Amino acid sequence: MEIKYRVPQDSQGRKLQNVLRTDMQLSASMVRRLKRADGIFVDGKSQYTNYILRGGETITADLSRAEPECDNVPQDGTLDILYENEGILLVNKPSGMITHPSRAQYMDTLSNYVAGYLKRTTGHGTCHSVNRLDRGTSGIVLFAKNSFYMTRAIESLKKDDAFKEYIAIVLGSFPENEGTIDLPIYRPDGRDIIRTVDSRGQKAVTHYKTIKKGVIAGEIVSQVSFILETGRTHQIRVHCLHSGCPILGDNMYFTQRSSELSSTLGISPQALHAFHMGFCDPVSGKFLDICADIKRPDMIAALESME
Repeated sequence: MEIKYRVPQDSQGRKLQNVLRTDMQLSASMVRRLKRADGIFVDGKSQYTNYILRGGETITADLSRAEPECDNVPQDGTLDILYENEGILLVNKPSGMITHPSRAQYMDTLSNYVAGYLKRTTGHGTCHSVNRLDRGTSGIVLFAKNSFYMTRAIESLKKDDAFKEYIAIVLGSFPENEGTIDLPIYRPDGRDIIRTVDSRGQKAVTHYKTIKKGVIAGEIVSQVSFILETGRTHQIRVHCLHSGCPILGDNMYFTQRSSELSSTLGISPQALHAFHMGFCDPVSGKFLDICADIKRPDMIAALESME
């Protein structure tokens, strides 16, 4: 992939390095990799970054030369693609699938399948997951096709107008139909992944809104929308349990009643779905509003029984 930039006439005397970093918004590490890979050109001629511009030239950065080797093994697999352009790809991750490889599981992850798809369609399998979801959580995952767009996508998700919205089915109901949970989350044991609400933890803010309530198997159940202001590990799950409304199907953050009802309804794992994401597209600059349907049969059945 190449990106081009037409240098304004009034940029005479500026160093190429400055334009690459400021005007073209390339990271310092990307510029270093481009230098080593001989991937920087001015009017088609390779140039060093200390080149002094005259104004009016065209700068080309060949990002494909500077992209590090993909550490995700490309693998064929089914993808539910929600949106794609030259720089990013959004997919609807199924519940039960890991977002990216780890030492425990190197293959059959969402990143492996995305790498395989890009290898088939573009010839390059490089991909970077910009956000991640727990294995049991389904929904929207944003991938960047190279490190340049990964950096810009991360910046887009940090802007005030960006949001990530989730749907969950919880036991019970919150005291108010909508509100905010502002409670720090802490990891008591560095060797364990379980988190808890604790004053020693990091700030964690979750906004919630109850969509509907119902009774299933004699228990009050709610469908709730959550928007994250912060992105702590297991944030929604921890806040729900602490608030007395554990997510059904959650085998890590649960009560005896939520566990029993989950077993009765056949819900497993946690009934949590990342269904809505909004952010500025790092390619076009336009605001993207992406939704992902719930595909889990157990969640669909529970939601329908509430109607």
